Amino acid sequence: MTFWQENYGFVKDVYDFRLQKYQEWMDNLEAIVSKVMAPNVQYTYKEFKNIQDSLTSLCRDLEKEGMKEWLDMMLEKVAMRVAADAEAGVSSKDKEFKAQEKKKLQALIDRHDTLLKPTQETQAKVEIYARCYAYGDDISPCLKTLEEMRHLSVKEIHPHNMNMVEEQIDKAEKVIATIDAQKDIYEDLLRRGKKLLQNPNKAPFLTELIEKMEKTWTEANEQSQARKTMLVNSAKDWEKYDEMRNAINDPVEKLEAELKRYRKFYDPVMGAKKLAQRKEVWEQQKNTCDEMFATIKRCYQTIIVLAGDDKKEFLDKEVGEVEEKRAIIEKCKVKLDKLFEYNDSLTKACNHAKELQDWATPTNSHLKTITTDENMSPEDRVKEILTLQEQAHEKLPQVDPLDKDFKLLIKEDDLEKSETAKKTMADWNETKTYIIELCADIDKEAGSISTDQRLYADYLYLVKDFKPWVTEAEEACKKPVTKPESLAEALALLDASKGFEALCVEQKGKLEEAGKARSSMEKASASENEVEPLTTRWTEVKKIADERVAKVQALVATWEELDKTTNDLAAKMGEVPKQDNPDLDTIEKVYSQMKELYAKKKDLLAEV
Repeated sequence: MTFWQENYGFVKDVYDFRLQKYQEWMDNLEAIVSKVMAPNVQYTYKEFKNIQDSLTSLCRDLEKEGMKEWLDMMLEKVAMRVAADAEAGVSSKDKEFKAQEKKKLQALIDRHDTLLKPTQETQAKVEIYARCYAYGDDISPCLKTLEEMRHLSVKEIHPHNMNMVEEQIDKAEKVIATIDAQKDIYEDLLRRGKKLLQNPNKAPFLTELIEKMEKTWTEANEQSQARKTMLVNSAKDWEKYDEMRNAINDPVEKLEAELKRYRKFYDPVMGAKKLAQRKEVWEQQKNTCDEMFATIKRCYQTIIVLAGDDKKEFLDKEVGEVEEKRAIIEKCKVKLDKLFEYNDSLTKACNHAKELQDWATPTNSHLKTITTDENMSPEDRVKEILTLQEQAHEKLPQVDPLDKDFKLLIKEDDLEKSETAKKTMADWNETKTYIIELCADIDKEAGSISTDQRLYADYLYLVKDFKPWVTEAEEACKKPVTKPESLAEALALLDASKGFEALCVEQKGKLEEAGKARSSMEKASASENEVEPLTTRWTEVKKIADERVAKVQALVATWEELDKTTNDLAAKMGEVPKQDNPDLDTIEKVYSQMKELYAKKKDLLAEV
């Protein structure tokens, strides 16, 4: 019996122990490599240093050649069994056992070979990974500070008054100062990080970490500045809001004082001037109020966002109080509108009174002239008095309605309070009396005129009016008519001829009225009756006017038909080139018609 056979149990235990240790080493190595290369894990530098040390320890004899040789050698020994007959050799059971153990060992060796490449790659990266994790530890305080400042810059705040806003501004400035204090640290860390990024074996988390730091730095700066800007603007708006709420009292008080000064003016000229001044003051103060209130509302929109819903009811109440104060604007407008309306009515009444006075004064002088002028013929005197009577009958009915207007505009209370009201009413009463008396005087003079005198005066004046016209008409009939050179001129001549003929008819009416007035007189006048000879003259003028209208109408009708025929011929001639068998007979017929119309137009034109 050999040494191996005698100590087989001990040898087998040693072999199994070494085999187990080999497997445990690979388990540990595989676990450490997995930790190093973990994609979504970021260790602290201290944690990673422990992992790095473990990897270094496990990789001291990475090839394990000695162990593999020893295990292979010992496999031959432990595979042998002690046979009853040493000469019998290796049994089939020993062969099967050896094959199993060989397969188990080979599996471990294959696993070892598989682990070699990722382990060697991990060894190449572990140093730079350690630097990356150290960088991660270094960046953490700066990043944490920036994140805290960013959070403070976006944290919801609702200051309720100006003091609280100022406190928030102080806090915002401290946040900005804290961020600025990190600038040198941030820039140094960023430079280190950019340098690490250049290494191909850098840790996977490094890019994301640096991007996160850059983003956090940018957001912290922008949001802190935005918070401060918003607070500063809000502070300005809040200050302006309080300032305008107090300042608007000034124009409001001025309008209240103005409202007390509003009153009627009984002199319309002075009233227009004073009311224009009042309106100008009102517009100035209104514009000031409107601008201030617009500023208050604008500031309110900013403040309410910052102050929050809890403050809304209070702020709405403040704005509502300002709105109530502004009601004085509408009160003043309503009062001013009524005063302007009153002044317009008084102006209209006074202007009407002035128009009557402007008529009455020269009319009174003219009446005195008519009744005292010895050189004026009786007929002219009658006509002038009757003309004045017509005017008086037109003016007198205007007095009573105008008197009612004055009494509505200027009441007894107004007369008691205002000397100007007394003067305006006295001026009207004087004008009213003057007009009534003048109209009475005119009616008195007209009443002394007999019916025959009136009729003869009408006859005489109608004849005097007719004579110049008939003389002028006779002269016009003697003048030759200008020959029209176009259809448009012919149409214009027709309109003129018809107008002259219509004027003849109108003038005949005046002549007939003159004859009727003379024939209506109770006592016939000894003077010559000029109606009959004037009628004869009119008849001659009318005859010529009718002839001219008839000739020009015939000319226009022929000319229009000639134009139509000419256009028709041109259209038919234009179609000839397009037709295979043109109707030349029709064309010839139209052409002959055109020639006849042209000759007729020429003859008619000569007769005009």
